[in-house]
Amino acid sequence: MISVMVVDDENLVRKGIMTTFPWRKHGFEVTCDAGSGEKALELLEREPVDLLVTDLAMNGMSGLELIRIVRERRRELPVVILTCHDNFKYIQEAMRLGVLDYIVKTEIEDEAVDETLKRIADKLGALGERRRGAGSEPASGAEMEGLLLSGPIRSSFPMEILDEGDPGPWVARMSEVDAATWLLRLPPDEADRLVTQRAAAWKERGWTCLRITGWGALPEEELMTGLKRYRRSVMFYAPPVSAARLAWDELAAAVPAQRERVADLRAEWVRPEWVYEVERFERLLRRTAEASLDPADLRNLFYPIALEWERLLETGSVKSLLDSADEWLYWRDWERWLRGFRAAIRAIELVRTRLDSEISEADIAAAVNMSRGHFSKSFKKVTGTSYGEYVRSLKLERAKEMILRTDEPITRVAERCGFSDYRHFSRVFREYAGMLPTEYRKSVAGEPASAHPVK
Repeated sequence: MISVMVVDDENLVRKGIMTTFPWRKHGFEVTCDAGSGEKALELLEREPVDLLVTDLAMNGMSGLELIRIVRERRRELPVVILTCHDNFKYIQEAMRLGVLDYIVKTEIEDEAVDETLKRIADKLGALGERRRGAGSEPASGAEMEGLLLSGPIRSSFPMEILDEGDPGPWVARMSEVDAATWLLRLPPDEADRLVTQRAAAWKERGWTCLRITGWGALPEEELMTGLKRYRRSVMFYAPPVSAARLAWDELAAAVPAQRERVADLRAEWVRPEWVYEVERFERLLRRTAEASLDPADLRNLFYPIALEWERLLETGSVKSLLDSADEWLYWRDWERWLRGFRAAIRAIELVRTRLDSEISEADIAAAVNMSRGHFSKSFKKVTGTSYGEYVRSLKLERAKEMILRTDEPITRVAERCGFSDYRHFSRVFREYAGMLPTEYRKSVAGEPASAHPVK
């Protein structure tokens, strides 16, 4: 019989699961239970448990926290989760920690429970066959290989690229290393088979796969730390050729020492010349890449620079940086943003000097040596708004200032702010400021303005 521990902080729910599920019919026996994650960890130290069944949402230690600790202490212990959340993204977080299956507590009916327990028993049987076929436990032998799988987006999960149907046998061998990066532990022959079958499809989907050997005797913490450093300082700048093989000693030696201090690079980036001189900008990009800074250091480098340009030009770039930096998985993402950032700064300066005329997006794109489509995407990514919206708001803010500080006729204000049609100017001004230009002037002067609804 397969011994089971049930963990749930709701006593009645826990007892109901223990007594009403047809455990023995499918080869299970509940041998112990716990009302908290802390108690479960105590019991696991002395109880010979073959399967852990735990609720996710518990007071104190959550189910996810419990699973993380169990993965450190007993990596190969299969886990099934209990959840009220029939939501794939929520369950996926647990799947990333290597759970075998899940049970939705709101769907506990005789037929559904019987089917679920049968599915779990089948998965455990398949997992046992794979482990016996491998001849060793996945995390133990020095002859084991690791497939370091790195995807193009943070939300990806490698089950989708394994195409093996049931993910149960795979998740127990999978460890999350870093953003969109996992280690899959396999015997060499199984790694050969998987890479041969899948390498082309992985490359097509934007995934990279690095085969790592010679790590089997390493402590888990040292292994994960070394892989994370490699991911952030080597793969971050130069993704490997898919299915390339690398020995652990070579991997460790490839992690470069930081060759340039963040403060030294910042001193160059904070100078404005790179905005106007292409060669200086390209040289700074190369120096920054060669420094092998990890993503956190890059964020620390460019945040004050974006903040200063935000203060000078109201670029919107700080929000863009903060919203996006955690999603940039490679240096090429940063480089793309920096090129757009430079183009946006130059565009904003050009627009500000020519507010009294119509300057098209195509003209600006040509001035900063970009195609119109690329410029349009880059500008919106950096500033958070389209070029047309930005120019319109800039002109209307200037109009508000002129109405407030000068006695110029409204028609002249419109003309000096780049609006050739006075009626069009009045309409967009009312949409922007909530009142007509003449009413705005009266309200600023302390005279009451008639009410006009904003359309």
